[in-house]
Amino acid sequence: MAAAGEIEQELERFYRDYIDLFNRAEVEQFLPYFSDPYVSISGARGVNVIANDAAHAAGFRRLMAALRTRGWARSEIVRIKSWAMDENLGMILADVIRRKSDNSILEEIRACYIVRREAQSWKIATISEVKPPFLGPGDFPR
Repeated sequence: MAAAGEIEQELERFYRDYIDLFNRAEVEQFLPYFSDPYVSISGARGVNVIANDAAHAAGFRRLMAALRTRGWARSEIVRIKSWAMDENLGMILADVIRRKSDNSILEEIRACYIVRREAQSWKIATISEVKPPFLGPGDFPR
């Protein structure tokens, strides 16, 4: 049985890999980081079950194009905190800055993910944004 600290390090590596692929806009390579289906939960939009399929890939391509239209160049991880919930289940809290090509800040995001190990790989099962002024799990300052 893996220790909680080892699992938490795995989760942080998983998230760093995911953001690296996101920054390269390699949709087909970062979609395997999501369960099929996965769930997006929002206070405004409620629960949305998303099939990880061709339509989902097209949606991510539109999202990447919209980000580029707004000037996005890359996303930078500011903080990652992870918690092991069992050997195959964990939570990740991440603060990310989306930057423009001139290095100015486009937006700052705090997101919370529930991830589970499926077939030896970590996958995002749920994703939700932690809106300011709320801090989310751990009450970490922004």
